[in-house]
Amino acid sequence: MSLNHVILGLLTREPLTGYEMKKIIQATPFMYWSGNNNQIYKAFVVLLDEGFVTKEVQHQDGLPSKNIYTITNDGINELNKWLLSVTDVPIFKKQFLIKLALAYRLKRSDLESILTSYENVVKMQLILSERELDKCYFAGQEPSDGSLFADLIRENILSFYSTELSWIQKVKTFIAGLPKTRNITKDTILQKENNDVESTMNYQIIERQGNRYLYLTTSGSLIQREQDALDIISFCAEHDTNTVVLDGNILSDDFVKLKTGLAGTVLQKLVNYKIKVAISLKGGQNFPVRFQEMISKNGFGNTFRVFTNLKDAVNWLLAKKRKSK
Repeated sequence: MSLNHVILGLLTREPLTGYEMKKIIQATPFMYWSGNNNQIYKAFVVLLDEGFVTKEVQHQDGLPSKNIYTITNDGINELNKWLLSVTDVPIFKKQFLIKLALAYRLKRSDLESILTSYENVVKMQLILSERELDKCYFAGQEPSDGSLFADLIRENILSFYSTELSWIQKVKTFIAGLPKTRNITKDTILQKENNDVESTMNYQIIERQGNRYLYLTTSGSLIQREQDALDIISFCAEHDTNTVVLDGNILSDDFVKLKTGLAGTVLQKLVNYKIKVAISLKGGQNFPVRFQEMISKNGFGNTFRVFTNLKDAVNWLLAKKRKSK
């Protein structure tokens, strides 16, 4: 499937800038490109070269000029050729199926654990996809010629997750009938100690100035495992927010020791789901040197920042939300 043809298709609706194109692609859940500037502008260079689009430079007082792209008749012909071509085979490569195929040595409680974890991921993705579909470029547009299939696309995407959840229930029933322990020799038993740790995260939903954020604390150590990232994303989806404050004074040892890879994995997952994170530190922490270096290098970005007090952390999160409105 070609990004170039998607760009041509979007331009049949209206002329667009590269920035507008990027925002549409990023906000549309069934378009799987990153929509980064490099991809978009490389595609426009090729399309201009082939005569499929034209470019108009629009000057703005006090602002950078805008390049507005319009599809040509050759571009429409190329799009039609692609639309009528043979469609790729659906892809069914799921990580969970691979895990299930290789999990025959696990005891029943471990199987139940990985199944519950996958179920939470699917539920979370169902909620997020539904919201993205409600807000995406194609939502609510009235077709002028009967060619808009937004409702059917929505049904297809959401039915995938609903069907997956129904299938998970069947797997649960099957696993419930297995013996608690399996006849496996001692030296082949897989140790799953980290996965047996139950999350002890507590959270508060705090509203201020018409916005809300998630404030995470715990009676023990905060962020002890990769699953905690999925729990945070699920909390955000449930309470319709994408801003989180972490109590940095109780971050787990595994999180602040970069050699475990936990901090990078957790923060990357949150970024992937467009969750903005502020870590609030009260001072006096004796963090490992490499973690302090990471904070110094990455703690001032657009999606993750570190603050020495809670007030500044919240002000940064809410300021970004107000700006995006």
